[in-house]
Parts: sequence; C-alpha cells; structure tokens
Amino acid sequence: QEAASDVLVELGKRFLNKVMEEILGKFQPGILPHPFVLRTFANLATANVFGMVPFLNSILGTLLPMLGMARADCMKSTFCYALQRFSESIQEYLAGRDQAPD
Repeated sequence: QEAASDVLVELGKRFLNKVMEEILGKFQPGILPHPFVLRTFANLATANVFGMVPFLNSILGTLLPMLGMARADCMKSTFCYALQRFSESIQEYLAGRDQAPD
C-alpha cells in the first residue's frame, strides 16, 4: 500500500488531475477513507503544492465532518498527519503566491 501511494505521489507531480480523479473516487463523504488514501493526499499536497492547494477546499470539506468517525489511534494519527501536510502546503503556497498558476 505504501509503495502504491508513493507511485501515485510521483505520478501526481506531473499528472495531478488524472491521479486526483482516481483517488477522489475512493474518497466518499460519510465513509471513513483508507489511511493510505489520506496519506496519498497529504504527500501529494507537499509534493505538488501549486497543483494540490486548489483541491484542498473540497478535500477538507469532505474530511472534516469525518473527524469524529476516527476511533482507532492509527486513523487519528493519519488524520493529524494529513492536516499537518495540508497546512504546510498552504503555507508554502502563500509564501510563493507570485508563482501560483491560479
């Protein structure tokens, strides 16, 4: 699972829209996602900041209502990891706003 996630992150550096199309299909509101789906989102957010930040609004809109569903410690840890990476990517995006394509 980790290797597949790493491959998606590498592909997402160049083909982000295709990768996001596939991953977002596995990310449904009200259904707790697999931890590696969240880790892939998180790693994509830092690997391709300018491509991913525009997706964060919809990702967080789906993710935040599910925070209460995370009961297992490993899932809580994954949520924290993802939120940390999303925050880092937003900071980097804002620091390089003049380079942003949108």
